[in-house]
Amino acid sequence: MSDTANPGNLASVALAEVREFDARLRRTDENRWLATRYAPAQARERLVAIYLLHQELARALQAKEAMLGKIRIQWWRETLAQIGGSAPLRRHDLTEELARVMRDRADLVAPIGEMIDRFDDVIDDHLQHGGHDAGEAHAARHLATEGALARLAGLALDASATQDQLDMLGRCGEAHLAAVAELPGAPERWSDARQAARRLPSALWPAVLHMAAGKASPLARRWRMFRAMARHKL
Repeated sequence: MSDTANPGNLASVALAEVREFDARLRRTDENRWLATRYAPAQARERLVAIYLLHQELARALQAKEAMLGKIRIQWWRETLAQIGGSAPLRRHDLTEELARVMRDRADLVAPIGEMIDRFDDVIDDHLQHGGHDAGEAHAARHLATEGALARLAGLALDASATQDQLDMLGRCGEAHLAAVAELPGAPERWSDARQAARRLPSALWPAVLHMAAGKASPLARRWRMFRAMARHKL
């Protein structure tokens, strides 16, 4: 007789799945993965799932045709509605993991929806202009996706985070992407964001630690992030 229904075995399966998602983020975005090591276990699992969702949404922007990207974005919007409601959940490993880590955090549904909307705004620009637009307004929409992610990460870390703190995180996310993309005015914007980050409480710092890593060796990146966490300085 099979013993697959044994609670101990089910717990082992669940743990294996958590480790798989963790390993997936490590392979695809080691800096963010390293930052999640500074978060408590439950918050870490939420962050891993959220970052993997962000990757799925980012892939929609790379679709050969913008409408295909639009369809992918809509798929995730409908899936989020299932997670936040009572409809049967689509069979997909990441949707099931999101549902698990959000089981007691219904407050995350709306900010995840906001992040999805920001990606949809970028796709709408692609549809309107027949592809990527080098204009300032389109760049701002790309930055907004990163700002929405940073605010969401902060809320995933601490449900009691204030709106001012979440706004600081959003500014950091947008400024960091602007610096990476070398947009006009990015150095000044990043300098202001770094100053704002110093006012963030320790509980929220795992949401920005990856920004301290830079382009360096694995050991140097780990040291930079450790130092940033200790000094509260990006």
